[in-house]
Amino acid sequence: MDKQYIVINLNKAESAETRQARVREQVRWGVFGVLIILLLGVNVRVWMISSGYDGIIDKKQKEISRLKDEINKLQSQGKNLSKDDILSFADLEQDRFLWAKNLEKMGALTPDDIAITGLRFKRQKLIIRGIALTFEDRKDFEIIDEYVQTLRNNKEFSINFSKIKYVGHSKVSVRGQDIVRFEIEASSKKGGKKNFS
Repeated sequence: MDKQYIVINLNKAESAETRQARVREQVRWGVFGVLIILLLGVNVRVWMISSGYDGIIDKKQKEISRLKDEINKLQSQGKNLSKDDILSFADLEQDRFLWAKNLEKMGALTPDDIAITGLRFKRQKLIIRGIALTFEDRKDFEIIDEYVQTLRNNKEFSINFSKIKYVGHSKVSVRGQDIVRFEIEASSKKGGKKNFS
């Protein structure tokens, strides 16, 4: 009597559900990787901008120290300044616009729930772009308007601008978090374009 065997193939191909789950997992990891790369890129860009501002501040502080040294030398030498020298120095002082000092002041006035994303100087106007977190108990416009009022009410910052006004805003959602993109325009009193570097 011959023995009969039942043959079971355990190496069956994976099911459609398993394939779909594997593809979904790969897509999730791909999206996660792209987000990580974008986040790193943004952080590097912010660090580069910050380093640039630090360089501007250091340069201006060195220039101020040099001018103070020259003034002290002139005073110690007892050199008389002509009327033209005094008038030209007064014109220079009047037209001077210290961007580094103003940007540093603006940074100090910016609350933690608002971030500045872009600055542009065009036609004697400083365009300030940024983002702000939204809150359920506050309207989007109120958040931006409060920031504009803070800039206006600070004498050290607003003294250099004839007008600081709200231009507009839009609400966007980033990874499930609602944020507000906004734009503010500050009209310069002085011709600061040549010194904005």
